[in-house]
Amino acid sequence: MDKTVKMRAYTDPGSGQPASKQKEIDLELAARDAQLADERNKTLEQLKTIVQLREALKKEQARTAEVSQRVNELESGLRQVTSSSANDLARKDAQLEAEMKRAVDAENQCKALQAQLQQEQAKLASMPDHTRMLEAKDKELAELKAKLQDVSGVLSKIISIAEAARLVGKS
Repeated sequence: MDKTVKMRAYTDPGSGQPASKQKEIDLELAARDAQLADERNKTLEQLKTIVQLREALKKEQARTAEVSQRVNELESGLRQVTSSSANDLARKDAQLEAEMKRAVDAENQCKALQAQLQQEQAKLASMPDHTRMLEAKDKELAELKAKLQDVSGVLSKIISIAEAARLVGKS
């Protein structure tokens, strides 16, 4: 399968193609070569741009991965802080409830003590009446003792008279 291509080594002015036509073809070929060179330059620039864009994309992907990792770390930290805060809040709530219960118990004890104090004060308030009554009874008792002594003295005189009368009656 050999193909043979026939080409002329030079153009013969009498061959049927004028020299100006050959110049047109040469100019057209030169223009196409220039256009092809321009397209090659544009393609090379675009390839450079593509390489730069790929590098930039890789950098952005790396940054995105770093940012994503940082976001994950921050979210993890936030979850830990939130969990810790929730635990602290629950503990503080429990402490507050215990304190409130103690305060209520203390208030109830205070009320009971106040009621007991009022009872004691009422007893103490009635004590002066008891004291007066005891003083009156003491005076009454002293008077009764004095009367008893008088009666005892009279009784001993009666006994001595009765003894004397019995002695006189026996004699």
